Amino acid sequence: MPNQVAHAAVDRLANPTHGRTEADLQTDVSIVLLSGGLNLTPDDVVKREVQVGDGTRRRIDVQLGHLVIEVKRDLSVGGVQAEAEAQLAGYVRTLTERDGRRYAGVLTDGRTWWLYSLAEEGLRHVTTLSLTGAPGDDDRLVAWLDTIMATREGLSPSAAEITARLGAASPSHQLAQVSLTEMYEAAAAEPEVSLKRQLWAKLLRTAFGEAFVDDRDLFVNHTLLVLTAEAIAHAVLGFDLRHPDVTPRALARGDLFADAQVFGVVEADFFDWVLDVPGGPEFVTTIAHRVAQFDWSAVEHDVLKVLYESVIDTRVRQSLGEFYTPDWLADRVVAEVVSDPLTQRVLDPACGSGTFIFHAVRAYLAAAAAHGQDSSAAVHEVTKHVMGIDIHPVAVTFARVTYMLALGRDRLTAEDRGPLTVPIYLGDSLQWEQHQDLLTSDGSIVVPTTGSDLVEGAGALFGDDLTFPAPLLADAHSFDRLVARFADAALNATSASDASLVEPILNSLGVHDSDRAVLRTTFATMRRLHREGRDHIWGYYVRNLVRPLWLAQSANRVDVLVGNPPWLRYSKMTSAMQERYKALAKPRGLLRGGLGASARDLSTLFVARSVELYLKDGGRFGFVMPHGVMSRKPHEGFRSGDWSSTVISLRVRFEESWDLENVTTGFPITSCVILGMSSPTVGAMPAEVKVWTGRLTRPDRSWADVHASISVTDSRISALSSDDAFASVYASRFRQGAILVPRVLLRVNAQGTSPNPLGPGAGRVHVRSHTSPQAKEPWKSVEPLTGTVERRFVHPMVLGETVAAFRLLQPAQSVLPLRAERIMTSSEIAEPEGLAAWWAEVERVWKENRKATETAPLYERMDYHAQLSSQLPAAGQRVVYTASGATLVAARVDDSSAVIEHAVYWAAVSGQDEARYLLAVLNSHVLLDRVRPLQSRGLFGPRHFDKHVWRIAVPTFERSNDLHQQVADLARTAEEIAAAVPMGGLSPAFARKAIGQALKTSGVAARIEEAVDRLLPTV
Repeated sequence: MPNQVAHAAVDRLANPTHGRTEADLQTDVSIVLLSGGLNLTPDDVVKREVQVGDGTRRRIDVQLGHLVIEVKRDLSVGGVQAEAEAQLAGYVRTLTERDGRRYAGVLTDGRTWWLYSLAEEGLRHVTTLSLTGAPGDDDRLVAWLDTIMATREGLSPSAAEITARLGAASPSHQLAQVSLTEMYEAAAAEPEVSLKRQLWAKLLRTAFGEAFVDDRDLFVNHTLLVLTAEAIAHAVLGFDLRHPDVTPRALARGDLFADAQVFGVVEADFFDWVLDVPGGPEFVTTIAHRVAQFDWSAVEHDVLKVLYESVIDTRVRQSLGEFYTPDWLADRVVAEVVSDPLTQRVLDPACGSGTFIFHAVRAYLAAAAAHGQDSSAAVHEVTKHVMGIDIHPVAVTFARVTYMLALGRDRLTAEDRGPLTVPIYLGDSLQWEQHQDLLTSDGSIVVPTTGSDLVEGAGALFGDDLTFPAPLLADAHSFDRLVARFADAALNATSASDASLVEPILNSLGVHDSDRAVLRTTFATMRRLHREGRDHIWGYYVRNLVRPLWLAQSANRVDVLVGNPPWLRYSKMTSAMQERYKALAKPRGLLRGGLGASARDLSTLFVARSVELYLKDGGRFGFVMPHGVMSRKPHEGFRSGDWSSTVISLRVRFEESWDLENVTTGFPITSCVILGMSSPTVGAMPAEVKVWTGRLTRPDRSWADVHASISVTDSRISALSSDDAFASVYASRFRQGAILVPRVLLRVNAQGTSPNPLGPGAGRVHVRSHTSPQAKEPWKSVEPLTGTVERRFVHPMVLGETVAAFRLLQPAQSVLPLRAERIMTSSEIAEPEGLAAWWAEVERVWKENRKATETAPLYERMDYHAQLSSQLPAAGQRVVYTASGATLVAARVDDSSAVIEHAVYWAAVSGQDEARYLLAVLNSHVLLDRVRPLQSRGLFGPRHFDKHVWRIAVPTFERSNDLHQQVADLARTAEEIAAAVPMGGLSPAFARKAIGQALKTSGVAARIEEAVDRLLPTV
């Protein structure tokens, strides 16, 4: 904390007085640095008026470590700030070039502080701090300088401190990001840098489909995250990150771990490109110093989740579906399926940052201790019993560090601890490409080195085969060591012969004579690839590619599968992934009937494929899944437990699932846990479930912290099936409205007056495209269209938000090329002058911005599945109800010019009495309560009604039925009451609430509920 001297200095800086000189400001800046509590060491000397040393008389105002501070009394005078920035840029560049380390610059007038990073063209602004003259300025300024200087020590790596000092909003992160971006831009064209970004992009495209965008900033942030995690891995084991032996290369490529015979934690990967660019090694040292501020001796294992979420923007994580499993939930799933840790081998095939891995490792170590197993033996054995795979390279690094945290520093630093390989692998667990062709008849693996994407290409990535004999694959540690040593030896640039480099490796690992010839050839290929500029990535790539294939061999399969598989909607997959998905899902019985693309999800295929590839007969599994897996129709094939076909024998017996709808998890959608076992006989997913209930202020807490806040009860869930018949004939009469999007081209605001003083002319109206902040790109950025069209082509549009109980709210408006009985043809559209001009602009903008897969003109596309043309000619009486929402609402449409959009279901009816009869039923809570168990679940409860309402046996209206007529008469009264409610500019939500209150107050709502309850059969 700043002392009183520093507090007074900050007060003077923030509240400048007349007569203050630059020397006065320099003095106060120095006082803040010296007395602000920055934990400076004797080597951290605050220097003033430092000679630059470039042969000129220029002097740096204040310098502390790698920070250069330029002080000006008044920067508001024209040109002073630009001149000061140029002067500061000269200082920073001179020191950076002289000392070989990156310097940062600060420009201040005492009240405002600008932070800069050196760029090729000069200085690049990073962030600004402005003092206000209010209490707390001293703490804010010192904290700002502290995160830049990274001089503190012994900080607790809590979520708050990690976020404040390493998170995206911290000056230190912003400075690091700008610096790393500069280095990347300067080196992006280098072959190896380019190659590593390509590989990174291929993996993430495989994992996330179209949601992933190959973005430079994301690659830079991932590089920064991995370098930080690798520094943390060293710190966790007690390495002094400021020690001269802890070099940048050692940190980024794991040399110190290799020296200690700990493998598979830090190694050459896609992100060590930093070491090979100017300024990169110094940058790695800076990252290490940032990490060294913390005391990592007793860190919580979820610290890396905090780090990731504090750096990667929430919107990016949401678009990629990156949400980590709460610690308490992973703990409970592992406890449920891992019954004998000492004998069961556990695999998380989508391990993410390693939450499930942590608990599986801890379960093994606890069981080992209880059975009196030696600690060193336990550390060695647990790596044979708990393994993980993930296709996300950042997640793999995090999971490896998490594994180390689970083992604990004391066990890892024990003198009798032998060689150790952390079994977390970067790989394609799903095996999209079914890489069985890589396995030869004798079990050896042949890795081609040519190809493109994991999904879109042949699955391999470069040229010439790398072959590894079957016996080496039996032991993960020996194989990993062989590949790692081959990769290191291949970097040897001397004229040493292949034999002189490879034979010592083969001897030390005891490779059998019969396997040596093959391995000599493989080594020669790796060495040649290095000479061609494709170097140490090979050890990383081969070692990781092989492990999923090795685990898929029957002798190597595991006893338990556990984890949270990727939740990726079919619509978000690339076209190549969609084809591969269908090719894998259909023969496993996961696609029944139509594809139902909007509801398909990769998670079910991932689980089925993981069971098929990695789980022993009789082995158990437990996976966190989207809630809809338990009940929605598209997943009925998965729920059947029979994933067999003429070419695949794959069956499971499901156990009771866990319904997590009522417990806080932090996921973007509601979730569940599915449990079961591989079995020769089928056991479909039971309707009985365990309902977990508890609202947690922080979902990512330990089970010990939250167990008292969570209850578990028995219940049942209603699962939909394609065999289910609708109970009401109205199901066939109602259909969904038209997909009238993009709305910026089809929805308009019709203006009564024209900007033209002569007016629009008789029968015409001036219109402007309706814009909305909720629109998605590219349509959000489209400039609104304006024009004049014939009034007969302006149609009321019934949207979901314009429907209330027993009443339509103010409808939207649209310009559509419709005749009374059909959609107009292109030649007919060209006839009316106003419509022709307007629609030509609509089609032009549509063509410029539509997806590449969209080829039809908009007037054809808007009739998808005949959802618009089926409304023509419009009936005199139609009933509409909302497709989704918290409450089902329905109203009557008697305007034949109105069109109905896709958030609404509609049906033509015989007359007003039948329409009102249906309104009473659809607006009743009696029906709503019976439909809710059939609905899909969102974070805020049930959401989609769709045609599930007609699974309730709503009788067909009959005028001769007294109860039916009574229900219709009650609805007539309800319509009159709803129509009398003043809207007064109310939002749809408040309008619905006002109507509901009026119906309740009048007593008619209760009478409708009583009548509908008698009408509908009891469920």
